[in-house]
Amino acid sequence: MNRAKMNIEKLRSEMKPLDVSQPYIPSADEEAYLAFYGIDFQQSLAHVRQYFGHLPSIDLSAKPQRIACHYFENINAARTCFIIHGYMDHTGLYGKLINYLLHRGCSVVMMDMPGHGLSSGEPATIDSFGDYNLALRHCLDFFHGKTTSPWHAIGQSMGGAIVMDYLLSQQGDTAEVFDKVLLLAPLVRPAGWLNVRLMHWALKGFVSSIKRKFKRNTHDDAFVDFMENHDPLQAKRIPVQWVTAMLQWEKRFQQLSWSEMELLVIQGEGDATVDWRFNLGCIRKKFPQSKQFRIQNARHHLVREDDYYFERVTQAADIYFDRRRDLRN
Repeated sequence: MNRAKMNIEKLRSEMKPLDVSQPYIPSADEEAYLAFYGIDFQQSLAHVRQYFGHLPSIDLSAKPQRIACHYFENINAARTCFIIHGYMDHTGLYGKLINYLLHRGCSVVMMDMPGHGLSSGEPATIDSFGDYNLALRHCLDFFHGKTTSPWHAIGQSMGGAIVMDYLLSQQGDTAEVFDKVLLLAPLVRPAGWLNVRLMHWALKGFVSSIKRKFKRNTHDDAFVDFMENHDPLQAKRIPVQWVTAMLQWEKRFQQLSWSEMELLVIQGEGDATVDWRFNLGCIRKKFPQSKQFRIQNARHHLVREDDYYFERVTQAADIYFDRRRDLRN
């Protein structure tokens, strides 16, 4: 990985509109970016055509935003999977999951949420989680009629919250856009919920952000080191406004109706990032037809767990996507 050849600000400012109707020819900076994160699958997989650019501009909380988006087209695809990433994440960190999906007959769409990765917006914050929902809908609208159906969704952590919010806030046919939905360590409440609320109450109005403490949220030590010390797209501070938006969303989530969607939740029992026991109970109430699969000792960042735990994730995903039989540990 050669970070020196990658100019992040230039990548953002010179990003072209996403066009999936003609071959994508990356610029030198884009080539360096794709190689740095190991997501240049067009180079390594003969059956993949790759596209990158920004979606049409969208107003979020009265602010125009440019959303960076990747499309990995599998010419043998029988379905398309939309990946929605977690807080502080971006597309570059999800190569392991993208590779798995491309090898199992999926095309893949993944965008960087506002304030994340190469998308515009204040770093690592949002006025309202509703803006994440709008960004997801904007992406789905763009790809309508452009990709293989059926559509699946995979949401990691905050991405799981975004997908659930989308499903529970839609009505009629729009709520059924996804044939299958997989949630990985989904966020409802973070771990240490009471402490989070007390700290937010104490800090709000006095400071705008706090220093981020990187957690060992995967058994992959090399990835933990990369996140903390080598990833130029990582935010170093947590804005208090994002915590405000998260607290408001949790309250709203409790008030939303329920869904008959037969989604699958995969949860690591070694997760110290979200309050997973509480979350699983809430999700079962909102999605009574859902299945839940727990992996002993697996940590929070399931998309980047080490090979042993990631294999457990993909085994459960394969059962859900292909056979939909009962899951047992």
